[in-house]
Amino acid sequence: MRCGTAVLAAFGIILVARPSVAQPPAAPGAISGTVTDASGSVVVAAIVTLQPPGSAAPRVTITGQDGSFHFSAVEPGTYSLAVKALGFADRKLNVSVLSGENPPLPPTVLQVAPKVSQVDVGLSQHDLAVQQVHAEEKQRLLAIFPNFFVSYQPNAAPLTAAQKLQLGWKTIIDPEVLLSSAITAGIEQWRHTYRQFGQGMEGYGKLFGADYADTVNGVFIGRILTQAVFHQDPRYFYKGTGGFRKRALYAIATAFICKGDNGHWQPDYSDVIGGLAAGEISTLYYPASSRTGLRIFHGVLLDFGGRASAHLLQEFVYRKLTTHVPKIAAHAQPVLGDGTPVSLISVQDLRSRTPENASPITFVLAKDIQVDGVVVAQAGSRATGQATYTAVPPGAASAGAMHLSLENVHLKLGTADVPLRSTAQKGAPGALEYHWVEDSGRIALVLYTAQKVTLPPAR
Repeated sequence: MRCGTAVLAAFGIILVARPSVAQPPAAPGAISGTVTDASGSVVVAAIVTLQPPGSAAPRVTITGQDGSFHFSAVEPGTYSLAVKALGFADRKLNVSVLSGENPPLPPTVLQVAPKVSQVDVGLSQHDLAVQQVHAEEKQRLLAIFPNFFVSYQPNAAPLTAAQKLQLGWKTIIDPEVLLSSAITAGIEQWRHTYRQFGQGMEGYGKLFGADYADTVNGVFIGRILTQAVFHQDPRYFYKGTGGFRKRALYAIATAFICKGDNGHWQPDYSDVIGGLAAGEISTLYYPASSRTGLRIFHGVLLDFGGRASAHLLQEFVYRKLTTHVPKIAAHAQPVLGDGTPVSLISVQDLRSRTPENASPITFVLAKDIQVDGVVVAQAGSRATGQATYTAVPPGAASAGAMHLSLENVHLKLGTADVPLRSTAQKGAPGALEYHWVEDSGRIALVLYTAQKVTLPPAR
């Protein structure tokens, strides 16, 4: 027994003294999968973000032409996977990574974003114009006088001939217009402005009829009819932005030009022709006037001066006195400042490119761009530019590699075309910096807006 105990004791000493053997580290795994829409079609250039637990930096890639994505060398653990694509609702899911090989994830299905659905099936131009006309019919100076022929809506929809007629009709039957004609007729009778009409109730009736006929004639003949025939808009389009000089010049210029139904500015020949026609028609119910040619010339000049004065008042005074202005007019259009960072990922696989002349290259926006807390550009928006690839000469430290330079890169945001540059400060020195995204052959980089851009308001 003593011998056995001694042997065991000796063996125990050996066990204690023997150094422990460390376990080999777990082999990294990988995450791969495919992004599709509800119909099963693959989603190209969807942005896939892998967020490790804790505060570690996320990894980002985009799906290829087959809708697939891949993250290699992922340490075992549980990760958050976020998928974003323009026009689709964001998708988030948790994935577990095991050591070694991992099977591909089930297809990640994206649903169409609700707000995109509303745009796709939204109001037509005609229906949008109907809503805007209804809003304009509520606009009144000091809550009394109609102020229908001004649009505070940026990029207002063009009006049909019937909608122009509706604005005119609402104007001439407005009680305030009738009251104004009655008051003007009384003042003219008191001042004996048109003695040929006589005095008493008969003379007053003629004066009232002539004044009201002027309103009907000026609205329908001077504006609505000719604007409908020549496809021009009878409204003044409030600017409201820029310095005093810029706004004043705009208001005066709109006495000579107007917006066509096609959205382009053009000479305001409809108001000129309409004014001449209305002036000639007025001779049918006013006493005869001498020197007709000079009267017409003076009438045209007065029309230009009257429109310029009215538009200056609309631009600087009437807006503050008008009630029921559409809410959207109270908010300035979002402005993207000069030097705003723009995170991009290239769509093309650049590994197979060879030195050549500039060729098109497409990027997707990797992160949302916000202005005052409002998203003005969603991740997935496209940017395009020209890429030039130059081989690094032999003997250099990175011989055999490709050097990339970019030109004329623009980010498309609705109707706005935003130019981008490689440095935050205009004119600052600095080479284009980029890095490769995973093993996809794509590059990620940060460019900067090259100028201040006023963006169109979202509907």
